Amino acid sequence: MGAISLSIFNACQKSDELIDQSINAQFIEATRPDVYSENGYLVLQNFESVDSLRMMLQNKSLEEQSNWENQLGLNSAKTFRAQASDKLFGFENLTEAKKYAEELVKVGYFNMADSSLCYPFNDYTWDCILNKNGVIKIGSVLYYFQKEAQISIIDGKIETLNQFLNNPEVCDTTLVKIYPYPTLKSTTPTNYGTVKSITTYSAGGGIRWTLSFCYGQVTMEVLDAWGRRITVQNGLKYYLYFHEQKKKTFGWRDEQDIFFHQHLSYNLGGNYDSYQGGYSTNFTDMTPASSYSQVNTSELSNVYLDVKGWYLNAVLSPIPSSYPGTAPIINNFSCNGYTDYMVNPVNLTIN
Repeated sequence: MGAISLSIFNACQKSDELIDQSINAQFIEATRPDVYSENGYLVLQNFESVDSLRMMLQNKSLEEQSNWENQLGLNSAKTFRAQASDKLFGFENLTEAKKYAEELVKVGYFNMADSSLCYPFNDYTWDCILNKNGVIKIGSVLYYFQKEAQISIIDGKIETLNQFLNNPEVCDTTLVKIYPYPTLKSTTPTNYGTVKSITTYSAGGGIRWTLSFCYGQVTMEVLDAWGRRITVQNGLKYYLYFHEQKKKTFGWRDEQDIFFHQHLSYNLGGNYDSYQGGYSTNFTDMTPASSYSQVNTSELSNVYLDVKGWYLNAVLSPIPSSYPGTAPIINNFSCNGYTDYMVNPVNLTIN
């Protein structure tokens, strides 16, 4: 009888432990913050939270960015690039600097042809929330951003992503979705995500300023045919990207400055979209701004100014291949910008 009683007691004890673990797991999940890190990347609830956080952080100084990251135990692409910049331009030996630059090339953070730092993903406005590899988790899906495509890991597991990257032939294709980035129908980008870019140099050639008109994806979550939540594109965002650099012993280094910009005019849209069965919405503003607006740049000197968002006026099919990836025609875009170093404003105009 005693043995039976002991068995019942042990069974009940084990059952209670399972119940306690289940309650604890539910409590942890319910009390998790809206933004936290796991496996070295950020986790957010939805794309609305992503956009809000990105807008808050994208033009913050490196110190402000680092303070925020330290609270989460994160090392973002923005911070990694800044640390790489400090290390690269801290070398006194040119051979050592070149060797380190070659290491950065392998992870997508240095362009040998241009002798300057870059990113391994196309949309620089995400540098403040992506980790150095371009990974972030939104909802239950893990995203890996590259120059040419967005890779979605449906089960949200880093192990699935690693398996796909190391041996894609044996990876479960139902768990991995690849969305190649569309290109504009109205123009040929000089580089993916860039519609037009202009670079101006100082008289001595020691400083250069880059002003680019860029675009990136606007996305939404939908249910696929199997009831799984997947992300599809439902529009494009257009933004200005400003970058100031000074020539150093080894390549170009980002510099801190004040950027002044003046909106002149824009006219986007108006092309026929067979997917929507009509002409895309036309956005026009031909009224020049009366004065310049000021933006204080960070040590990275990457400044992003949102211009306009363009959305499909239709319900998207959850089958990615059915989406044509169209984009508005750029009939006109014009903007002036300058810094304290510039004598004459640099003008970026697209017709």
